[in-house]
Amino acid sequence: MLTYTQAERFINKLGAERYNERIRVVEKYKDQWELSEIAFQQSLSVNSLIFYAVSKRYGRVIFKILINSEFGEDRKEIRSLIQFQGENFCKLYEYSLEDKVYIMERIIPADTLYESARREERIKIVGAIFKVLHKPDLPDSTFPTYSEWFDAGKEGTKNRKDCEELRQYLESAESMLKEIGRKYSRNVLLHGDLHHENILKNENGSYTVIDPKGVAGDPVFDLSRFILDEFRDDLVSEPKEIIIDFVKKLGESVGIPCETLLRCLYIETVIWLFREELANGESLEECEQLITNMKTAYELC
Repeated sequence: MLTYTQAERFINKLGAERYNERIRVVEKYKDQWELSEIAFQQSLSVNSLIFYAVSKRYGRVIFKILINSEFGEDRKEIRSLIQFQGENFCKLYEYSLEDKVYIMERIIPADTLYESARREERIKIVGAIFKVLHKPDLPDSTFPTYSEWFDAGKEGTKNRKDCEELRQYLESAESMLKEIGRKYSRNVLLHGDLHHENILKNENGSYTVIDPKGVAGDPVFDLSRFILDEFRDDLVSEPKEIIIDFVKKLGESVGIPCETLLRCLYIETVIWLFREELANGESLEECEQLITNMKTAYELC
């Protein structure tokens, strides 16, 4: 199911033992769930083995084998999919928490929100989805909180001497996070990665949401990834006035002040840089774009 080059990439990432264990899981559930026409999707597979397949019971599906244990999020992805089942979310058909594998609805034609709608339309579409996306209650304490995401970046970089000049941003973002948390204090299940590529056009011409990360907090924190992706993760790609205008219109569509969303955007850039990159050993040189984003987001506040 994988070419030699594809297999080699995952072996280098996981090690031969871990890779072979995951491949055995593929074979196990291929048979158990009666899947055929299995085709590996390399373009979708950074931290997972993702296949298009045909299910005897469900038709066209995506067959996903989780391999990324970073932050311990493997099972949280499946648990998030279970909780998010609803009108705007892709259907989860079958899964195994133990083997960290599932099959879900394959969205057709799967054009991303960025590809299929203009900016003004994108604001309306994500605004409508956002208003009905979140569940009112969390079933348990399985999911980390947004504040814990932030704390993980702070804790994971506390011994890095080369990050000292960046700590002022960590401290200011922490202050903003606490201030926003006092006003926006709901504790619901957030998507955690609500960007354009996770909002796909379906056969009916409406949009379906996929791939939640699973984090708890107030919905106000769930639009920052969308804002970043609107500018292709590059906050210097367009003038600051354009970014502010976009955030203002987005805020009006969901009833959140522009100033609050801009602060959430800044907090998000800090979390991305510290938790997802620096805490995992990436160099400052490798994080140059993320550092620029963070500084620009701070200026926008």
